[in-house]
Amino acid sequence: MSSYRTNQWWVSPYNYEKEVIEHFDFAPTVKIHDVTLRDGEQMAGVIFDLNDKVAIAQELDSFGVDRIEAGNPVISESEKKSVKAVANLGLTSKVFCLSRSVKSDIDLALSCDVSGVLLYSPGSRLQIEKKLGWTTEKALEVPIEAASYAKSHGLYVAYTPYDTTRADLDTLRLIIEKMVDEGKVDSVAIFDTVGCATPQATSYLVRTIKGFCRVPLEVHCHNDFGLATANTLAAVAAGVEVVHTAFNGLGERCGNASTEEVAMGLKLLYGKDMGWKIQKITEICKLVEKRSKVALSISKPFVGINATRFEAGLVVDGIMKYPLTMEPILPELVGGKNIILLGKKSGRSSVIIRLKESGIDASDEQINGILQEVKREGEAKKRVLTDEEFNLIVNSFVKPKVG
Repeated sequence: MSSYRTNQWWVSPYNYEKEVIEHFDFAPTVKIHDVTLRDGEQMAGVIFDLNDKVAIAQELDSFGVDRIEAGNPVISESEKKSVKAVANLGLTSKVFCLSRSVKSDIDLALSCDVSGVLLYSPGSRLQIEKKLGWTTEKALEVPIEAASYAKSHGLYVAYTPYDTTRADLDTLRLIIEKMVDEGKVDSVAIFDTVGCATPQATSYLVRTIKGFCRVPLEVHCHNDFGLATANTLAAVAAGVEVVHTAFNGLGERCGNASTEEVAMGLKLLYGKDMGWKIQKITEICKLVEKRSKVALSISKPFVGINATRFEAGLVVDGIMKYPLTMEPILPELVGGKNIILLGKKSGRSSVIIRLKESGIDASDEQINGILQEVKREGEAKKRVLTDEEFNLIVNSFVKPKVG
């Protein structure tokens, strides 16, 4: 188990209190089923071509994800080729694809050489009746036939009765038990399809389904209420064995739980180190940002530019004395680096640090003068100063040495 405090991070000790952890039911291992290449690409406007998928898949593999959901081959011939290319890279990660509960989709999956499928069919009456116009009987019959066909051809079948968090328990139990007993599925994935459950509700649903489901559980959470990572962590604490996540939180509408956030949460907040290469997080997130053309939010945990940028003087003073006073982790832990900015809110520490980086000696009087001018310019420009602007200010107070 990781400690709440090391020389690289310092989180709340209350995370590790007996009264907190005694209610958890963690599985011995937790696996990542990364959906960046499928649900991530499903985000409106995102397109990954074959080269994108191969490049990202190789990085996902090096990070240590257990499964890569490479795509949905029914979309197009090029998507089929991309999925097949990823499946034949010789990765350590298992390669899956998405599949509807129809034989033709299973045949497509088989032609792509994947190890398994994420097989989906509706789990809630809302989807069964309002979207598809099916009866409950048909909602049972269709996926059982598809699962049986996939299993007979050697595929691992992770089944999801999607919209799980809005399904009534009686219907949900009937579907899951039938899929396990008759469809022989290998696992069942709980989908918060429209991201509308709370962490407490997610935990309750996981515990309830575990009470009657005889195969491992997985979880797939969307971020419509900003709770995807919290719900995923709650599900794991309740006993889920596989998490569906996407780097940068890419995905339909507001996205999925972020692979990097879930991995860091499990390691540092819950003490569950699964051997993932967290030092590669910044590198992978930047790659996904570049390939997806979806800019990271400036406040994105761990990898947004503001996660490691500091302007306020009182914060920089803490960073200068002992970094973990003002941040939960050292950025180097995920492959990042702190940056000190100068502007209206700067203090003496900020100026001293920047002068030291430039090898410039200045008196207390000069430092105070530089600071006041930095504040004045920052306020006037309503932004932080560029390196060039700061250097001009410095040169007006500290004359360069001659000879």
